[in-house]
Amino acid sequence: MEKLNINFISRAAAILLLAVLAPGRLLAAPERVYINKISFEGNRVSGKTLRAVLPIKEGGSLTAESVEESYDALYGMKLFKSVEISTAPAGEGLADVHIKARDGWFLFPLPFAASGPSGRSAGLVLFSRNIFRRAEMVSVFGSAGTGGSGAGAFVEKSGLALSVRHSERSADERLFTDGGFSWAQNVHTAGGDGFAKYGTVAELYRRRKQENSISAGFPLPGRGLTGLVSYTAEKNAYSNGQQAPRGGGLAAGVTLAINAGGREKGDDLGVIFGMGLADMEKRLRQQVKTENKWRGGLSLETAGAWSGSDFNFSKTALTLEHSTAWGAWNRLTLRCGAAVSANAPESQLPATGRETGLIGQYVREFRAPRLTNFGALFSRPLTASRRGTLQAAVFAEAAFDPAAARATVQKGVGLSLAYRFWRFPLPLGLSCTYSLRDRDLQISAAIGGRF
Repeated sequence: MEKLNINFISRAAAILLLAVLAPGRLLAAPERVYINKISFEGNRVSGKTLRAVLPIKEGGSLTAESVEESYDALYGMKLFKSVEISTAPAGEGLADVHIKARDGWFLFPLPFAASGPSGRSAGLVLFSRNIFRRAEMVSVFGSAGTGGSGAGAFVEKSGLALSVRHSERSADERLFTDGGFSWAQNVHTAGGDGFAKYGTVAELYRRRKQENSISAGFPLPGRGLTGLVSYTAEKNAYSNGQQAPRGGGLAAGVTLAINAGGREKGDDLGVIFGMGLADMEKRLRQQVKTENKWRGGLSLETAGAWSGSDFNFSKTALTLEHSTAWGAWNRLTLRCGAAVSANAPESQLPATGRETGLIGQYVREFRAPRLTNFGALFSRPLTASRRGTLQAAVFAEAAFDPAAARATVQKGVGLSLAYRFWRFPLPLGLSCTYSLRDRDLQISAAIGGRF
């Protein structure tokens, strides 16, 4: 309770100071209090970096709301072990603001493993944070398994991000007579008949997919707006004479995207050293009022000879999400999206999986030039303490081509359980998905990484 008392007292003192600076006049017509100087203590990250994220500026007005917003801005960096903001009179109508924020740095290797319909995999991620005192995050990762292999690197600082990725996957792909396809490798059924329960397989061929990408993210003018530009080169090779019918070859294009509503910064690694836990008391107590948030995104990909592609095509995707949180961090999330392609070969058509917003694990997917999706998820913590939290979630979702809904729909319901330690980055997760179309149950599990 010591941190809670310190934060509560410091906030109360800051608010009380606003009244003291204008005695006798606050009840009638309160005058503005302006910030004379902002100083920092206990921080390893540079003061310039902190000033860039604070909503308060020297010369600007000081209010109880701006103090609260400053706490939230510092919490949002997911970097500090504790945060205290205090104020002191600095003359008529002026106040000095002093921020004591204890941070740190780390360089940490994290193993992870996962198992699901797409196969089993394991790997290692090497994370670093704040080594160069700029609140920067750097990570390098590699993985291998029955589902393929991959490697990449990521750098992020002050909203600017750069990532490079390489992945390879080689597996049998099955095309069913009803138009569905499956690239799954780890399929378990009660009768032991494998893929036969999903229908008649019209084509069976080997598909090898190699993908290289580089992307850059950056903040845009406007609250919560970010942009992304990326270049992706995907090469598909097919066996059994399926190279041309399936759209084999090099598909290389540029994607431009804009996202609204911001995103939650990850703090999985820093917490082992106590970093990012300055708002622990806020996480554990119930929400005082209902919180509503909107998120959305729009992306456009185009490819042609100018980008080194064997195909000329374009794809557009739109996503929209609304979440409501209340009480003991109960959360209801509603989401929808749409994807449209023009002249895309089969290998580049939108599919009813993770690409179009489904979070469940499905053995089969369906491709179409246009797809739409809808989903709802309710989650709540079953237990929450200073050690960690056990989260449960139920969801229902569907994706389909509006012009041929019955032929292309993949829909399902599911349940997931995940335990996350506050001070150790090793989440444990278990997820069950029941496909309402294929009438089967798939179970996935993960240790480490993100679940």
